[in-house]
Amino acid sequence: MTVESQVQRLNNRGLRTDARTPWILEREGYYSVVNGYKDPFLDKEAGIRTHEDQYLPNTSFNELYALFVFDRNLRFLLFRMTTLSEAILKTICSYEFTKEHADEKNPYLNIANYAEAGKAHDKAIRLIPKLEKIISLNKDSNFTDGKEYLRHCLEKYEGEVPLWVLCNDLTIGQVYWFFQAQNSIVRGNISRSFTALYKDSHQHGEEITSIQLDKIYRRIKDFRNICAHDERLYCAHPHDRNITVFQLVKDLRLVTDKKRYLEFLQSLESLLVKLRKNIPNHFDYVCSEMGLQDLDVLQSWMQTSRQL
Repeated sequence: MTVESQVQRLNNRGLRTDARTPWILEREGYYSVVNGYKDPFLDKEAGIRTHEDQYLPNTSFNELYALFVFDRNLRFLLFRMTTLSEAILKTICSYEFTKEHADEKNPYLNIANYAEAGKAHDKAIRLIPKLEKIISLNKDSNFTDGKEYLRHCLEKYEGEVPLWVLCNDLTIGQVYWFFQAQNSIVRGNISRSFTALYKDSHQHGEEITSIQLDKIYRRIKDFRNICAHDERLYCAHPHDRNITVFQLVKDLRLVTDKKRYLEFLQSLESLLVKLRKNIPNHFDYVCSEMGLQDLDVLQSWMQTSRQL
């Protein structure tokens, strides 16, 4: 379809457009904006009768686009925070694991250094070959995509790559698996390190357990991947309808420092205030999908977080 035909289709389905609509469609794409963000604005009963999408009376294309822009900015905001939380997990895992195996070369390649049985052991069995592959590829001078910092270690330290160096080449999913694969001693040390960082940043201490970290970082991993792949975020519920963006927001308090977290909450509030102005009739729907009853819930959480 030409852009002009796309605009005509929207008009035929009851959506008000204006002179800026073609400009947006040319730059953002019909599928990304319309197919991605039309749901709150559809007249479901009319759609059943006509067998095609129909929009609620007086709905404008600019409302769809406002939700699209909000979700993009939400991804940008959460990508930054999940990246910060990923860095903390990498740093603590590297330190605590290496401390337990300080005298061993590349101890992360030794299955004996992980949990001895169960799902954690199975994860280690599947993870180690991936770590071995990263090292072997960077040993190969013909591998043009190799990382300079890995090759530097391999050449200067006779094949030894410290975990805190290797972690720079691992995905958040691989680091999450690494944490899950640890034995109880290392997992306990990691959770105590998270607890210490939280107490250092907040007035009131809170114990953070390894089981909590399992759940938190699974959600962080899933939502970060949504952000990284530019997928729709506000209504995402990875694995479980009860997992929401607001649950992620609450998770981040435990794994980032207080100053950055409060700045993040303020930015999130600003995004929601602007969205409420742009789509007042559908704002409650968006909040509900995010796991918020309304903006007051976020503002109450912000007040609580300032006091902790």
